[in-house]
Amino acid sequence: MRYKGFELYPFQEQAIRAVDAGRSVLVSAPTGAGKTVIAEYAIDRALERGDRIIYTSPVKALTNQKYRDFHERYGDEHVGIMTGDVTLNAHASVILMTTEILRNTIIEDAERVRDVSYVIMDEIHYISDLDRGTVWEESIIFAPREIRFLGLSATISNLTEFRGWVEHVRDDDVELVETDFRPVPLKHSLWVPGVGVARVSGMRKAVESTRGPRKKRRGPPPDIIRHLVQEDLLSCLFFCFSRRECEARARTARRRRLVNKHEREQLLAEFDRLCELYEVDPRDQASELRELAAQGIFYHHAGLLPIYKEIVERLFTTGLVKLLFTTETFAVGVNMPARSVVFSALRKFDGVGFSYLPTLSYYQMAGRAGRQGMDDEGHVFSMVNLEYDTQKDIKGVVFGKMEPIKSRFNLSYSAVLNLYKSLGPEQIYSAVDRSLAAWQNDGKSKPFRKLLNARLAVLERNGYIAGNELTGKGRLAARIQGYEMQVTELFWAGCFEHLSPEECAVIVSGIVYEARRGDFAQTIDVAGLGAVRNRARKRIAEFRRTEKRLDIEPGIKPPDWGSAGATRAWARGASLTDLQSYTSSQEGDVIRNLRMTVQILRQFSQAVKEDAGLYDRLAEAMSLINRDDVDAERQLSLG
Repeated sequence: MRYKGFELYPFQEQAIRAVDAGRSVLVSAPTGAGKTVIAEYAIDRALERGDRIIYTSPVKALTNQKYRDFHERYGDEHVGIMTGDVTLNAHASVILMTTEILRNTIIEDAERVRDVSYVIMDEIHYISDLDRGTVWEESIIFAPREIRFLGLSATISNLTEFRGWVEHVRDDDVELVETDFRPVPLKHSLWVPGVGVARVSGMRKAVESTRGPRKKRRGPPPDIIRHLVQEDLLSCLFFCFSRRECEARARTARRRRLVNKHEREQLLAEFDRLCELYEVDPRDQASELRELAAQGIFYHHAGLLPIYKEIVERLFTTGLVKLLFTTETFAVGVNMPARSVVFSALRKFDGVGFSYLPTLSYYQMAGRAGRQGMDDEGHVFSMVNLEYDTQKDIKGVVFGKMEPIKSRFNLSYSAVLNLYKSLGPEQIYSAVDRSLAAWQNDGKSKPFRKLLNARLAVLERNGYIAGNELTGKGRLAARIQGYEMQVTELFWAGCFEHLSPEECAVIVSGIVYEARRGDFAQTIDVAGLGAVRNRARKRIAEFRRTEKRLDIEPGIKPPDWGSAGATRAWARGASLTDLQSYTSSQEGDVIRNLRMTVQILRQFSQAVKEDAGLYDRLAEAMSLINRDDVDAERQLSLG
């Protein structure tokens, strides 16, 4: 079977025949095997039939990338996007959205997706994500019965169990497509300091050789980048697990020129063209990126301005970038393969201590090595730390069993309220009984019923539920997805009654702001808001005490006013450079916080639109914040 002029692989053909038959499909294949082709076929068929189709992904960057790809392929009239930051052409035939937006849409008003024939869930193994996995699960449980699902997953060990749950909860036959086939095979090696390349099975011997008597070495010590150059293994994705390390390694590596004169001229010309396209000021961080571009080197992480990340990504797709130092988020679904992949370590800080990468995460990143039609194999190097890495640890990552999908079902307060409204106090428990968690626990949902009971008790004690109905307070919270309790509690406490638009933005930014370790902020009493902030802090603390009494841990996030000075300055027209005197947060983090502030302001304003005065002040607050680099829709349109 051929598609787009190419002969399909057997697993692609199997999945496509199931799509033609109108069946739900789960596809599990290694990263880089060609799962995207199946999604593109499903979209082509939907457009031919005049159906609507939704494409969801776990991160906004991937959603934006797919939007650009599909927009170019199908045209403006057929493609739309909804991410929370951006809504364009929301009634188009092909809608790109984050999974959170899909879940929110289904729970708030399932009629809005009833005419959708297929939902494509890219990276569906993210259902195991501790913080966000529940949105995949809720989407599958509550989507209208007429919808079929096409789930695309990296290799996992319990796909048959997962298929069984989907069939049970959807009352639907699901085609299971599994393969371990990779068009470009991977070669896994280690890089041992002082030794160089070693096989995983030869790690112990290589490490021992570094501890014996030192032999005189001819020439310079082994260097991994030199090795990549000598063996013609560039381009390379060099994964680091800290932003600081990404930048430090890039700055060290720029002493090497990895491109010839012609490539350098091409890179700089394209860099300058993209800067002009995105209206980027070259005096900011772009100046360092341009210096790196001249050597064929970049870095990429979440602390970069979103517009800089996009420039780096687009330049990497040209094939001219030889070395990209990046954090693991670059590997999530973004279709940007390289000839080789290097891990600076296989251990990372998980928020509490250091732990080794899960095998699934390792292969998600390692799978970026090897470009179809260009490379015979993809080369993967893991750098060994002589102090703590053992051969057993390394083998466990590289050759271990893929981790199974595990339920993270955990209904938010907003979801509970919406389900309570639509299902009633008795039927709401059916949501828990249908969860993957209950399925994996042999149908026993008692622990999750306990959590739902606790959430309902909190809502009742705080005045969100009365009898079988939602109160006015409950109806307001049900219209907000994310920080709904904080916003509602502050609104009911009168915190927004006399605030100006600027002050509304400052208070909402305090609701959403979460400082990274080591960040500092200028401590100021913004525009005399001390009394309001104290009232807000006390109200949230009260709510959290109720949660604690009912064994809900952790409770809702308390407000953090570390962003107050920066938000006020931005609302008054400050530049990003000006904000450096208010916070040590990196520019990408500042923009992400301000975009989330706009997102919550937008939902809040829609939830209180009957209050014309507050609605107008919230709308004005949005316009003060949503400008320049914060305006995600502007960035998408510029690109």
